[in-house]
Amino acid sequence: MYYKNHEEFIRNKMIPALFVGITIAITIFLLHYFYNLVIPIARFIIFGSFASSAFLLFMEPENKSSKLMTFIRSYIIAGIIGLIVSLLTYYINIYYSVTIVEFILALALVSLRAEHPPAMGIDLVYVIEKLNIYSIIFVVLGALIIASLDKILEKFVYIERRFDKNYK
Repeated sequence: MYYKNHEEFIRNKMIPALFVGITIAITIFLLHYFYNLVIPIARFIIFGSFASSAFLLFMEPENKSSKLMTFIRSYIIAGIIGLIVSLLTYYINIYYSVTIVEFILALALVSLRAEHPPAMGIDLVYVIEKLNIYSIIFVVLGALIIASLDKILEKFVYIERRFDKNYK
């Protein structure tokens, strides 16, 4: 992509990329104690979803799935559906449970206009690890931390692009 000047590249790409890393580091730091108590193994999958979300929020801010309310709603929906469907794993094979949870979540996210792809990983954690109700608090806290950091840090980035015939 062609940038008219270095400042535009730095503010529109480099700083947001740095903020992705900072956001995940702060989120992990703030949730460190809680995740050791609640979800010792699954935290890695959840942090992977958090990192994907931070990338979308900072690097693709105009994307439909990058809106803060879409992001927060999707994580809450994924946590609730994942928790409910995880109860099925006591009665049916885990592979069926995974299929059911992904199917239900995909329909719910589209129906409720909360399409945020990284949330699809959250519900898997619930099914695979058979998490409890307290883990929803963990997911919501993580989503709120990331959303707060997005609001705080966004004022440092995104210069208005000066469109001209040389800009591609």
